[in-house]
Amino acid sequence: MTNPVYLDTSATTKVHPDVVEAMLPFLQETVGNASSLHFYGRKSHEAVDVARAQVAKLLNCQPEEIYFTPCGTYSNNTALLGRARFCEANDLGKHLITSVVEHPSVIGPAKYLEANGWKVTYLPVDKEGFVSVPELKKAITKDTSIISIMWANNEIGTVQPIAEIAEVAKEKNIYFHTDAVQVVGKMEVDMQAILVSALALSGHKLNAPKGIGVLFVRGGTNLMPIVFGGGQERGLFAGTENIASIVGMGKAAEIAHRSLAKTEKHLRNLQAIITEKLLAVDGIKITGPKDPELRVPGHVSVVVPGAQGDAIILQSDLKNICISSGSACHSGVIEPSSVLKAIALPREEALGSARISAGIFNTDKECREAAETLAGVFKSLMKKPAAVKY
Repeated sequence: MTNPVYLDTSATTKVHPDVVEAMLPFLQETVGNASSLHFYGRKSHEAVDVARAQVAKLLNCQPEEIYFTPCGTYSNNTALLGRARFCEANDLGKHLITSVVEHPSVIGPAKYLEANGWKVTYLPVDKEGFVSVPELKKAITKDTSIISIMWANNEIGTVQPIAEIAEVAKEKNIYFHTDAVQVVGKMEVDMQAILVSALALSGHKLNAPKGIGVLFVRGGTNLMPIVFGGGQERGLFAGTENIASIVGMGKAAEIAHRSLAKTEKHLRNLQAIITEKLLAVDGIKITGPKDPELRVPGHVSVVVPGAQGDAIILQSDLKNICISSGSACHSGVIEPSSVLKAIALPREEALGSARISAGIFNTDKECREAAETLAGVFKSLMKKPAAVKY
């Protein structure tokens, strides 16, 4: 049996072979704690510095603005709760603006703050998943201290107008955080051009290992720690550094920076191949932006009328293709995700959602063949119209 075709890179990615190679010495030979003063400690500390510079180059920022974290979720939590602690300690307003389509690692902290006296505004989105900048402006009050809008949505691929939102936040002198997990390494993310206050990314979406993330914090921006017990990462992230994974994160960033234009072009091509094949099936509809340039490269999301998410995944898996869905079974009941509800997708359509996300290791040929197979799977799962009786 050949290996299944993996088209679920929005969930996680294969670790790049060069990343594995870079990590191995720090798993087998250079085993020092970066806080230790001896030879191996110094070598580990130097490796962290190199990785920090590599990530900074990818984001076009200063190395000292890069903090290594355990994952993207930890980055998002610290960006929000750490800033909220600073706001509370300095008698700043307790109003957060976010959107209804954020990742749970942003919605979770927002709900926590709401339960602890903060006012939270959850901006709606349109049918393609976009936040309205005029509505954002209307939501800002004298108490607004934090804005958090994700750069791109993992489920429907929508790339938000982050540059425009950043300008609004800058004009009002409001801290602006963005969850950029889905875009870094696929599109240009330039911290000199787009003036966000904080940005989160995750290694395993960037061909680095799981268990490593990054938080960019612009120089002069104040956050307070939310975990205590150590002085690592300049006091913001307590805990012994995961040296091998940090090295892997740095190497993955170096590879991504070196091949960014080529990667985006490749992913756009795969996206076009998959979209064309799937939309040839009568009844299949795109969710999220119709314009591929407003969508994460390599990302395609559709609805299969009459089907259910779990069945789509399992039937595709039987055909040796790995994809995902935005609807799932919870306690015996199939429910669409909050994102699909937020874009006002009818429930019967949202139940049959599918996400296909190609990555740097996918080829034109396998995507063309996989898309043809998926088109057949989707067609077979669609409800047939009832026979007309005369």
